[in-house]
Amino acid sequence: MSNRLLRGLMAGFTATLVISLILILRLAAGIMPWYNPIEVMNLAAQDLLGSPDSRMLAWGIHFAVGTLIWGLLFALLVPYLPGRTPTRRGLEFGVGSWLVVMVTVFPLAGSGFFGLGLGLVAPLFMLIAHLVFGAVIGSVYGWGRGVV
Repeated sequence: MSNRLLRGLMAGFTATLVISLILILRLAAGIMPWYNPIEVMNLAAQDLLGSPDSRMLAWGIHFAVGTLIWGLLFALLVPYLPGRTPTRRGLEFGVGSWLVVMVTVFPLAGSGFFGLGLGLVAPLFMLIAHLVFGAVIGSVYGWGRGVV
């Protein structure tokens, strides 16, 4: 069990890092500069935790959630997820995590369910991002079987 959890943490951190790099590159390229998930996380933290306006805190929460919550949850759920390969199971997990974010984080940030207050692009972009996250978390988790 501890190997599975360690692989989940490793996979969750890696997937969070990959998705974060894509986000940074997208914003640097000026693609959809009006939509920044870290700012959404910042607003949700202010609402839920009463925290000050802090992008550093938002990045910390982003990595903690991706690594600790999603990574450990994936490690616990992976035997029960549909699909033959870890990558396919990761994709299924990515869709599930997207649904959770759409009905929790976005409403807490004041963007409504599925972030529709930001328009249709936000939930579609988030779905793509969570599919990438899922593919990476599943692939790294599967790769980690031979390492950890």
